[in-house]
Amino acid sequence: MRSARFAILHSIMFCLGGPFFFLAAVPFALQPEPQEPAPSILLPERTTELPEWAADNAKRRDPGFDQWRTEVLHSSAKPVILPFFQALLEDSPRVEAYVHPSFTGIQGIRPAELELLFDDGAIQVHRATSKSILAMQGQATASAAQGMLSFYKETDDLHPSLKLTQVWLRGDKHFTTRVVLHLSAHQGAAILQTNMEWDVDWVIGASDDDVAIQEVRVLFYEEIRGSGRIFGDVTGATLSGIPFFKAEILRGTGEYQYKTDRLIGNSFIGAQGIAIGDADGDGREDIYICQQGGLPNRLYTHKKDGTVMDSTKFSKTGFLDNTRSALFVDLDNDKDQDLAFSVGANLLIAWNNGSGLFTDLTPLNGPGSEDIYSISSADADGDGDLDLYAARYVANGLIGGVPTPYHDADNGASNIFWRNEGNRQFIDATEAAGFSMNNGKFSLASLWEDFDDDGDMDLYVTNDFGKNNFFINEGGVFVDRATELHAEDLAAGMGITVADTDLDGDLDLYVSNMFSAAGQRIVPQSAKFMSGENQDVHKHYERHARGNSLMIRNEDGTYSDVTMDARVAVGGWAWGARFMDINNDGLEDIYVPNGFVTNKDPDDL
Repeated sequence: MRSARFAILHSIMFCLGGPFFFLAAVPFALQPEPQEPAPSILLPERTTELPEWAADNAKRRDPGFDQWRTEVLHSSAKPVILPFFQALLEDSPRVEAYVHPSFTGIQGIRPAELELLFDDGAIQVHRATSKSILAMQGQATASAAQGMLSFYKETDDLHPSLKLTQVWLRGDKHFTTRVVLHLSAHQGAAILQTNMEWDVDWVIGASDDDVAIQEVRVLFYEEIRGSGRIFGDVTGATLSGIPFFKAEILRGTGEYQYKTDRLIGNSFIGAQGIAIGDADGDGREDIYICQQGGLPNRLYTHKKDGTVMDSTKFSKTGFLDNTRSALFVDLDNDKDQDLAFSVGANLLIAWNNGSGLFTDLTPLNGPGSEDIYSISSADADGDGDLDLYAARYVANGLIGGVPTPYHDADNGASNIFWRNEGNRQFIDATEAAGFSMNNGKFSLASLWEDFDDDGDMDLYVTNDFGKNNFFINEGGVFVDRATELHAEDLAAGMGITVADTDLDGDLDLYVSNMFSAAGQRIVPQSAKFMSGENQDVHKHYERHARGNSLMIRNEDGTYSDVTMDARVAVGGWAWGARFMDINNDGLEDIYVPNGFVTNKDPDDL
């Protein structure tokens, strides 16, 4: 680096300070021998040519490349069904542009009778019974939506959205799609929402690009009315006054990728977390934001007026290393909250001096180089201090670590358990405590609770691409009993939350997974999926795309999956759902954050 900087500086001085040379007069004296350019140390080589595997994947964005006809038809139907639905809502003659001449009608979208399912005075939920849906007869298109639109009187911000979750071929010229629709709007202070499921029959014209609607059948209908906003967005009011808010917090991962020193760490998909805790001991919760390599982590402390101030510099917590997870927790029993955060395969503990200053640091070095994605803490061994469990995801890098087999991988990174020995000393007790059992998953989250109500802490670990771990504490040694307890939830585990949902006195599990409409459409076609081979594992792939899971604890300690009956599977690409009593009625509700990597191109995932 010194020689490179010297060469640049020398060139600048030569140009600015003279003497001046006329290069045409003495070209032989000024032209060095041609040399190969030196490889860049800090910047990776950028190329416009895709590697062979990526070029092959790019071709497969076109479903016709693999001759997936149902996916070609899906691509043709989606741009038709959404404007058709919008035209229905507007009572517009444009609706005729989307239907076939043989169109047989559409059931009345809103059944005449709805059953009151829930009412707490602030939120009402009405749902159509199966009987009322069956009683609906085909109606003229123009009047089909009138019943539903009566629910949306005096609204001007109708927002429709939909997904096609199934495609069935019916001969060469006909097919059917299962459509999940949502409609929302504001009516003064009130919030309205409608959830529906349709089966739509289609006719194929001269090509698979030419499709038209033949019939619509309503399968499910639900209306929700909230008397006012449950939550308000106060991000701007709380954070916009702090330095670097727009430059860092409001920018996506891609804005800074390869624009900082790659030796510090460049995030490919982000996955930076936050920690909430009282850093400065004033009784108010503060926020520690983990950032990608090259950007400083930020500590925002909570002021009396509800806003925050940037206390990063004062607290000495502006670390530049790529940080995926952090946790506020009192690890030395001195009544203040210390800060544990991940740096690659390691944890760094910043000890709180009692006033929000973190100057003393203790590194906990993990084996290998695999990044730690999340941290959880509990008194696992019952000795009166808190221990740490670190979940790691992928071995050999995010691109190189292909899960094998995809539906039940065991080639992920190993997780780490650090036992607190007191006096700010920790040891890696992963094997001694039993956590080396089934320790090669793609782990993303973990949660400590006394699940079996025997007075000690157990641990549930969610794993992408396969079975979760359910470590039961048996006298200080942990045994993975996920399969035995029917709680393995073989899917795309992202997060875990627990509550007593059925009010029987024990804790039930809600696991955040991945809902994929494409997976729902493709995998059931067993003759074509995976070229018709390995059909014994197709059910696992189908489960992988189903979505989130609610598992109820039984009297014998096993768990039963009640997800579909509870209608809580479809949560998008979910990351960390949480049970919370949103409306203060004593019953736990579920909030599900979701999404994935996006960029400026709306089609870019």
